[in-house]
Amino acid sequence: MNEDTRKSIRRQAPARIVVPRGQVRVLESHHAIDFQMALDAWPFHKICWVAIGLGHLETEERKVAIQAGDFLLLPAARAHRFIDKLGEPLTLVLLCISEQYLADSRSQQRRELWHQTLSGHVFGEPYCARTAFHQNMIVANFRLALREQGNRELGWETALEAVADRLLLAFGRQQCVARRAHRPGSWHAVEGAIEYINTHLFESLQIEAMAERSGLSPRRFTDLFKQITGQTFSHYLNRKRIEYARHRLDETGHILYACHESGFNDLAYFYRVFKKQTGMTPGAYLKSQRPRTALPK
Repeated sequence: MNEDTRKSIRRQAPARIVVPRGQVRVLESHHAIDFQMALDAWPFHKICWVAIGLGHLETEERKVAIQAGDFLLLPAARAHRFIDKLGEPLTLVLLCISEQYLADSRSQQRRELWHQTLSGHVFGEPYCARTAFHQNMIVANFRLALREQGNRELGWETALEAVADRLLLAFGRQQCVARRAHRPGSWHAVEGAIEYINTHLFESLQIEAMAERSGLSPRRFTDLFKQITGQTFSHYLNRKRIEYARHRLDETGHILYACHESGFNDLAYFYRVFKKQTGMTPGAYLKSQRPRTALPK
């Protein structure tokens, strides 16, 4: 890409985007050195990722410094503008959410998440991810939204809605917090990874991927993981999976289903790990849990 082409995709003024009623769209905005923006309001909500640069977000009440890595909640009809720092132009990725997407009678939880998040939020205050692990997970969602809208494959609008829901959850579950609540450092990044593991046992979870999301080398991640949990990654993961498998066996009585639901893809391996941790096979465990009925006289 030559310099003229690069200049042509950098914005000198805000882009205009239409968000269809009840839907979600994503906008990528690369600011030129001479970018100018008037104080204005938009008819849709925006969740913004500051991908590159430095500057300020100005509202009618205040002007707040923003930087790469920040996330911003910009409700509909609230006037604001971005001001770039000289020599440090901003690149923004904005997920634009129609008011009807939150107001639809079928999306009460979305609406509650949005309003709950805003209730403790000073308009214009930048957010950041609670840990480095959460930062990478949130940014991955913005990148997924860009890919889906860019490729427009079958179901891309539904995929954008799924991204919007995950971002709403990230704010609602305190994975994205005000800067004062940010927990920097490698230790907290691994704690974020452990939190993710505990709720995603059914996924294929590898040390390398968890380390990358935490911004650490596999060796550093492994060392910190053992310091925090007292166990190796594989032992901790298998222990949590077997705990969950026992719960699913209690509820369903189905060994193969419990195996796959708890993240094991190999039934023979599941049997070995289950017996090692519980002292019995899954079948014997099921029999031990069945209520004993009185023998007929």
